Amino acid sequence: MHVLIISHGYPTVKDPQWGCFEKDQAEALVNMGHRVTVAVVDMRFRPSNQAFGITHINDGAISAYIYFLLSGKLIPGRMRRFVSERMMLRLCRKIIRAEGIPDVIYAHYMPCIAMLRLVKRKYSIPVVGIEHWSELNKSTLPHRLMQSGRIAYALADRLLAVSPGLQTQMKRHFGVEAEVVCDMVSDIFLQTVIPEKTAKPFVWLAVGSLIQRKGYDVLIEAFAQLGDAEQLIIIGSGPENERLHAQAEQLGIADRVQFTGMLDKQAIVSLMNESNAFVLPSRSETFGVVYIEAMAMGLPVIATRCGGPEHFVMSDNGLLVDIDNVDQLAKAMRQMETAIDKYQPEAIRAYVQERFSAKAIAGQLEEIFKKIIKQQ
Repeated sequence: MHVLIISHGYPTVKDPQWGCFEKDQAEALVNMGHRVTVAVVDMRFRPSNQAFGITHINDGAISAYIYFLLSGKLIPGRMRRFVSERMMLRLCRKIIRAEGIPDVIYAHYMPCIAMLRLVKRKYSIPVVGIEHWSELNKSTLPHRLMQSGRIAYALADRLLAVSPGLQTQMKRHFGVEAEVVCDMVSDIFLQTVIPEKTAKPFVWLAVGSLIQRKGYDVLIEAFAQLGDAEQLIIIGSGPENERLHAQAEQLGIADRVQFTGMLDKQAIVSLMNESNAFVLPSRSETFGVVYIEAMAMGLPVIATRCGGPEHFVMSDNGLLVDIDNVDQLAKAMRQMETAIDKYQPEAIRAYVQERFSAKAIAGQLEEIFKKIIKQQ
């Protein structure tokens, strides 16, 4: 089958995390024998990093098309949907001329699904939409987002959500029914040999954009309560970078906290191999793929009850704490360090392999695509 994936981005050398989840799923579908094309309407405010017009990338068996015209920030709100829909239509026309008509369109995130209104009208290709967006975890949503959601979800012939928590939020906000298909973990995290770990120094690892939602301020404050022999590695970049560096300086732990910036997957795997445990006290997650990446490397994890992790973090693979609770987080970190030998790395990996591997998730998607195509 030919699957057209509508993604918010596609990884590049300069931006290896941009659309990496979508690419992982594209590769998983290719490995199951399907043909995959990826379409990206890029409306970021980054003209220096992207050529104007439509760029075609041959990435192994994946054919990716990226359309950059102008930043969405430069378009008045009422015009943004008009422009994005027409950009998506033009992009899909080019793809169909070059690659043929896909059997199914698989669109990630509400804004990408909403762009398909004119495409769906012209080509009548079945659309499967999957939602990851953390904005939907909020108790109330702004009018523009509610309007976009109603448009997007009405276009989808089948809706998916990456966790039961997000499934509930979609039902609460929009009254729609979604099937749960979790995020998947890339094979690189499951195929790397898990090494023996040294007890000292005990190394904590955190991965994610340096944004307020990830709770790094809570993590650094909790880490300051731990012993001097422990170390913390933080992988990621973002607007909180300077503030977090300053916080570590003020707490006198800057020499024990390493900020690496953004890294590719191979570098992340290497640092996971050097770490004893993973911790990320997010304030909101629709799923939390970084936790299962760490678990795939045999690391026990500490997460918050923030919408996603509580559905897969259990007593034999990690600990859960409340959001914004510094003392509770510090206690959990001390508890995990003391009892680290009770966690079985290979058993933690096996749990992830069974539920979240490329083969497991791509298999679910394949069945859904076949059913929706048959119904047309």
